[in-house]
Amino acid sequence: MRAKWFSYARIRAACIAALLVTLTTGIALAQEPSPPYDPQQVQIPERLPVAALGAELYAQNCAPCHGISGDGDGPAQAGATMEPTVFSDPHSVWERSPAELFFVTKFGRIENLMPPWRNSLDDEQIWQAVYYAWNLQATETKIAIGADLYAQSCAACHGENGGGNGPSADEQMPDFSSQSSMIFVSNADLAQRWQVAHPDAGAGWSEEERRAALEYIRTFTYLPQWAPLSLTGPGSVAGQLLQGTADGPPPPQSEVQLNIYQQTELMSTRAASIDAEGNFRFEDLPVDAGFYYLVETEYLDIRYTSPILAFSGPEFTEGRVAPDLISTSLAVYEKTTDAAGLLVSRANWIIEHEPGSLLIGQVYSFANRSDRTFVGTSISGVDSPVTLAIPLPPNAEEVDLQDGEVGSAYRRKGDVIYDTRPVPPGETSRQVFARFHLPYTGSSAAIAFPVTYDIELLNLLVADLPNLEVAVSLGGSSGASTGQDTIQGVLFRRWSATLPAGAPVQVELGGLIAAGGRDPRPGGETQMNRSLPVARPPLDPRIPIGFGSVVAMVLLAATLLLIRRARAGRAPTGEELAAQRMALIEKIARMDDLRSLDELDERAWQQRRAELKRELLAVARAAQDMEPPQ
Repeated sequence: MRAKWFSYARIRAACIAALLVTLTTGIALAQEPSPPYDPQQVQIPERLPVAALGAELYAQNCAPCHGISGDGDGPAQAGATMEPTVFSDPHSVWERSPAELFFVTKFGRIENLMPPWRNSLDDEQIWQAVYYAWNLQATETKIAIGADLYAQSCAACHGENGGGNGPSADEQMPDFSSQSSMIFVSNADLAQRWQVAHPDAGAGWSEEERRAALEYIRTFTYLPQWAPLSLTGPGSVAGQLLQGTADGPPPPQSEVQLNIYQQTELMSTRAASIDAEGNFRFEDLPVDAGFYYLVETEYLDIRYTSPILAFSGPEFTEGRVAPDLISTSLAVYEKTTDAAGLLVSRANWIIEHEPGSLLIGQVYSFANRSDRTFVGTSISGVDSPVTLAIPLPPNAEEVDLQDGEVGSAYRRKGDVIYDTRPVPPGETSRQVFARFHLPYTGSSAAIAFPVTYDIELLNLLVADLPNLEVAVSLGGSSGASTGQDTIQGVLFRRWSATLPAGAPVQVELGGLIAAGGRDPRPGGETQMNRSLPVARPPLDPRIPIGFGSVVAMVLLAATLLLIRRARAGRAPTGEELAAQRMALIEKIARMDDLRSLDELDERAWQQRRAELKRELLAVARAAQDMEPPQ
C-alpha cells in the first residue's frame, strides 16, 4: 500500500517539478496504464457547467503542465518527454468530445504522466476545469461570429437555444442542449453529421465560420468563461444574529448582508431582514463549486463577519447541514477599552541573511479572550486610539506591513508600530505581519526583541550559515536549539518557548556575511535575490484574516515568504509565482494521497488542504494581476 502511495505521489509531482520527470517516468511505466476511455464511467453534469468556475482549478491543477494559457508550456514541462495537450490550439479538441476530456482528467493517463484528479476534484469541478480548458481555444469573438451565423441560418429549425424546437422544426431535429448526447460527440462529429443531414446549409461559409457556428452550438451545454454568471440556485444560508457579550443588550439590527463571491471576486451583496429572535435567511443561491459566502453586519460602528461559507468542497464544511443548506451564526459584541483579554497565541519570527544585514520577519496571531471588542486606548503622540503594539528592535529599517501602511491602519511612534483597528473576541482575532532589515557591521550582531504581550508559543528560527554562531536568551534564560526545520530549501535552527509579557528575547549572532561579501550557501546569491510574494487574503481585503488564512498565515513557510518578498518595490516574476504554485500543488497532492491511505486525520486534512488552496488562490491572483490589460 505504501508503495502505491509513493508511486502516485511521484507521478503527481512530475506535473509540478521538472526535476522529477526522469524519476517519475520510471515509476509510471512500472505501473498498469490508466483505464481506456469508457463512456459509461463519465458522469453527466447535473448542472450546467460554468467555465469561469474552472479558472482557479485549471491554474492550480493543470497549468503547471498545460500552461496558464493552454500553450503546453507549463514550467513542469522543462525537460519532459511527454507533450501535454495544447488547449489553445483549436485542432487539439476538434476530434475530442467533452466526455473524453472529462474521463482523462478524472482517471489520468499515467503512461503520459497525466495524474488522475478524481481524489482531489469532484465531478462537478472536473467539468468546470474541462470547459475552462476548452474555452482556451474558443474565443469570445469566435463564438460571437458563430452566434450570428446560427441566428441567421439555423435557429429557425434548431431553436434559439438549440432545443430543436424552432418554428420551422420537424420531428427529427436533434437537441443541441441535451447534456446526455452532446458531451459524447466532438465538433468533428457534429461537422460530419451536418454535412450528411443538410450540406446546403452554410454552403457559402468558410471553414472558420463553420467551426465558429459549431463552437456556438457547444455553448448550449456549458456557460463560457466570459458569460455573465447566474447568481441563482437551490441553495440557502440560514442563521441567527447573536449578542456575544454576556451582559449586552439584544442587537438592534434590522437586517444583515450576504456577500457572494465567485472565486476571488465580489459578485453581489444581498440583504435579509431579522425576526424577533435574530433569525435570518438567504435563498435562491448558487451551490456550484467556486461560490463563497460571507454574512456581515455592523454593530456600534464595528464590522462583524461570519466564517467563509460554501456549498462545495471538503475544506468548507462548517455549517453545511445539507447539499443546499448552510446554517451559521453571527455574533456582535459590546466595546471595551480594557486590553486585559489580549495575548499572542502564536508568534513566528524568522531571521535570514544578506551581506551586512539581517532580514527579519515576524508573524503575530493575537487572541482576545474577553467577550468584548477591544477598541483601543489613547497614547501621547498618536492621533488615534491604538489596539495592538508591535515593538521593533532598535535600528530596524525598511519596515513593511503585509496588510496596511503606517498612516492608514497603522501608526508608528519610535520603535513601536501600533494597529488602530478594533480587535473582536476570538482565538485568532487579528494577525500582524511585519518585515524589516536590521543592518550590522562586521560579521556579528546582537538583537533585543521586546515582548509586549504574553506569548503562548514563540517559534524563533535562524537561517543557518557554515560558520554561524548563535546564542539565544528567552526571557533571561539561555536555551539550546530545540530542533531544525527546512523551509523553502533553507535550513533553520529553531528555538521555541512560552514567554510572559516583559520577558525580552536576546539573540547574539556571529559568523555572519559581512557587507560586500557573498552568501556561502549553495545557490545563496540566487536564493537571496529571489522575490517571493506574500500570501494575501483572496477575498475582499476588508475581511479580517480573510478566506480562512487564520492558520495558514502563521505557518513558518508563510513567514519566510514574508521576509524574502520583493525589495525596494521589485515585483515577483511570473516564473517565481509559477514555482511557488508548483510547490503548493505538490503539497496538496501528497496530502491527498496520505488521506486516501487513512494516514491523515479527516479534520487535519480538510484544514490544511484549505490553507494550501487559499495560498494557491492568492498566488493565482497575483499572477493574474501581472497580466497586461487586454
